[in-house]
Amino acid sequence: MRVLVTALVPSHLVPMVPLTWALRAAGHQVLVAGDPDLVAFAAAAGLDTRRVGGGEIRRRLTRPGAVAMPDRAGMERRANGEWDAAGERWRTRLGGYLDDLVTLGRQWEADLVMTDPVEFGGLVAAAALGVPGVVHRWGPDDFTTPLLRRAGVQLHDLCLAHGAEGFPDPALLIDPSPASLLPGGDNTPGMLTRYVPYCGTAELPDWAVRRPERPRALLCLGMWHGRVLAETGELPPGFRYVLDACVGEGLDVLFPIDAQYHSALAGIPASVRVVDRFPIGPVMRHTALAVHHGGSGTSMTSFASAVPQLVLPGDKPFLRTTGRLVQESGAGVSLATEAEQHDPRLVREALAGLLAGEHHRKAAREVRAEIASLPGPVELVHTLEGLI
Repeated sequence: MRVLVTALVPSHLVPMVPLTWALRAAGHQVLVAGDPDLVAFAAAAGLDTRRVGGGEIRRRLTRPGAVAMPDRAGMERRANGEWDAAGERWRTRLGGYLDDLVTLGRQWEADLVMTDPVEFGGLVAAAALGVPGVVHRWGPDDFTTPLLRRAGVQLHDLCLAHGAEGFPDPALLIDPSPASLLPGGDNTPGMLTRYVPYCGTAELPDWAVRRPERPRALLCLGMWHGRVLAETGELPPGFRYVLDACVGEGLDVLFPIDAQYHSALAGIPASVRVVDRFPIGPVMRHTALAVHHGGSGTSMTSFASAVPQLVLPGDKPFLRTTGRLVQESGAGVSLATEAEQHDPRLVREALAGLLAGEHHRKAAREVRAEIASLPGPVELVHTLEGLI
């Protein structure tokens, strides 16, 4: 079986990587197609790649904040004219590489296409090739099904132009989430599968292998708050208060962040270990608390490692959804509003409560056990084989 894989941005490919490894181990061929950033990320994961698309238009339409992402209710409130404008952006982006993606699929004789929920080109290509299209979610979300319905309207004519009968429904939706973390709403349920953490690879330094002498707090800013840092030269207030609270608690603080941002961190406490972007999976076994922006990758890696979480979500609805699910699970606390994040006393109390509260660790262990009970990548390969 030949599986063609694509994703809008590298972070959306992250949860698919363990499945691509399982496909390869089962004797199947995997080819990741996308822009230079995506293929570089995939190549670093040991996968075969082919560049399609790229260029300024794609970068402009996929950078953080380029497109407003409404919550589920916000989607229903959008006027048709707003969806028409969104559809025009989608068609503009797809126009830069869809022909190449379909041609590649035909030349490579793909048997199946796997894509993330917002890289609509994957489903269009699957329809054009007449093969199953599989959508792999990145973790808990409450908006991808309504979004795919809108894409079906906006991209219908584009599908016809490529010889398909219309925008297809996914042959399979993969949900790398346990049932307790599904957000509800009108999202079509997918096949629940075990989340297997993958955050890239690195040569592990001594500090990443040894158990720290003090409890460790892992601080993950994410690309959304990273953008705030890049634009203002300052950490968002909530994260600054977290750093102060961590230092006050005497914690070992690990702060992995792109080297391009390090110059803006000159004023943070000297005891904080600032490192270049680093895979967080290997350090989770010695981590007492994860503080993050609401990204599903960081959150699910924390859940899979039974690490309590403090979530300071950005202003995107899907980040707040992650925070809500963390809090509802009992495995963490979400300070969802700007007022909460800007209150240093509240931030300190939340952090201290997570460190002292055994009930948070117990809840985290329960979610980890639920994740571990789900079918993993090896079992999922058999499901994909059955679609052909």
